[in-house]
Amino acid sequence: MREHEDLVALLTEWGYTTLAHPWAFDTSADIAVMVSGNAMTNLYLDLELKTRPFWPALAPKWSELTERLCGRQSVDLMILPTSASGCEIHTAARGSATLIWKEWKYSYRPVNGDPLGVGELESLDDGEAYDATIDSDYPDALIQIAHLVASPRSGDIILSAARDWDYRARYEPIPHVSSHGALHREHMLVPLLLNRVPTRTPRRTVDVMPSALAALGITAPKTLEGVSFF
Repeated sequence: MREHEDLVALLTEWGYTTLAHPWAFDTSADIAVMVSGNAMTNLYLDLELKTRPFWPALAPKWSELTERLCGRQSVDLMILPTSASGCEIHTAARGSATLIWKEWKYSYRPVNGDPLGVGELESLDDGEAYDATIDSDYPDALIQIAHLVASPRSGDIILSAARDWDYRARYEPIPHVSSHGALHREHMLVPLLLNRVPTRTPRRTVDVMPSALAALGITAPKTLEGVSFF
């Protein structure tokens, strides 16, 4: 990390009141700012609502905010959930695209640019989506973004930081010079050492647990995510 964008301070400067760590008790706040891994942030809007809104309902009130945020040097990707099975992906320099998923098939469609740099992709399963993106700057991004957006706990605006940036400057007991949590290649690829040959190329960290169980001859619970690579 070389630069720190303090989003709470920035939003306060822009006239918003915020709810954020370590002072997470302001029930009258305009925006909840939840920084994750320091290089990704979930922003929650219209905090008085009891059900989750999606971007089409939020856009009339909050479009100015997203335009200002997307123009910040610290922001690489801005993700706006449009439904439980779709989102918009925006960048300042590389345009925007949509990502939708249905019945475990994923479609990435550039609108006025190609934020992920992978070209149009239509109806890919999770293996095909992995193969189509693994050599890009955003490996496995279709699956990772879809799972993030589909979570009922994800934000109304999701920011993935630009290289060399993160989203926290204050309340850090130790000055931080590295980070994690963004969707860049350096943040997404994980080294994996094995003492036996896998039957297929390992793809995701979620596959490690079922693989370990398989290596031990233990049947994985049906509720366990991931697929063994042994």
